[in-house]
Amino acid sequence: MKYTDKFGMNLSKIGLGTGRFGTVVSEEMSFEMLDLFYEQGGNVIDTARNYYEWVENGRGKSEQTIGKWMAARGVRDKVCISTKGGVRNEGKTFFINLSRENLLEECKQSLEALQTDYLDIYLLHRDEPERNVEEIVESLQAVRERGQAKVIGVCNWAAARVKAANAYACENNLTPFQIVQTWWSIAAYTPNMWNDPTTTWMDEEMYAYLKENDLLAMAYTSQAKGFFQKAIRDGYENVDSFLKHRIATDENLCRLEKIQEYCRKNGVSPTAVVNGYITDNDLDGIALVSCSKPEQLEDILNHCDDSVDTEWIRQFEVG
Repeated sequence: MKYTDKFGMNLSKIGLGTGRFGTVVSEEMSFEMLDLFYEQGGNVIDTARNYYEWVENGRGKSEQTIGKWMAARGVRDKVCISTKGGVRNEGKTFFINLSRENLLEECKQSLEALQTDYLDIYLLHRDEPERNVEEIVESLQAVRERGQAKVIGVCNWAAARVKAANAYACENNLTPFQIVQTWWSIAAYTPNMWNDPTTTWMDEEMYAYLKENDLLAMAYTSQAKGFFQKAIRDGYENVDSFLKHRIATDENLCRLEKIQEYCRKNGVSPTAVVNGYITDNDLDGIALVSCSKPEQLEDILNHCDDSVDTEWIRQFEVG
């Protein structure tokens, strides 16, 4: 496992996404994957208050499942929990509320669900553009104190908003955002990938800002939905049409050829290359991986130590 030293923590560069845990993925299988991840050296576990809340009793289930697992294994002080708040949703419809009152209440609920008295990382899951960044920064200070959060940050925020928020924080001796979670993978982004105007992706402006300020990027959908692995393993013609629709642009087909060639020349797996694009990148990043079955996670963990040449990575433009 590769690690990065940030914020006084030694963080695994593979993070486990747990959006389906406790709902689509049973508690038993969730525990199995959490055990596997932890035993292989993983310690960054990513969740959110609103994951799968559109299913019956889904809100908070991911957090509750992680809380039960930590309590059963006695590992709270050995893992880094990242959770997110400020959003309610029904399917693809999001209701964003970054008021201080709402954030404090959600933070309290997260602590209870996770069975902990502190949070390692607390992120705002979406931006609320109508609310000024000054108010949001001030509110998040109170949330940080309530949750005893070591680090605060945002998910799905545009670079301009992050810059404005951090400028205000620095001018007023407040804690700035130190982590940004966004859609980032070796695939060139297309609007079809997420079909959600409230999400963001790693563009050139954000990449440059995070790198210049030594901030940490958390990459969700870092596997590009498994497109490259499936195309190389099963043949491009056998990739399902929906995945092709989302990812198979001319640019990404060109990247597919380059990944295949790199794998042949260097004797590494496509999974190693896809992960390495994040974990060996010039920008310090954590690749968040979400799996439905233990064998999928095992494949990722089996190749998480493989290195990818940073110079080769640089050929793929961000944005």
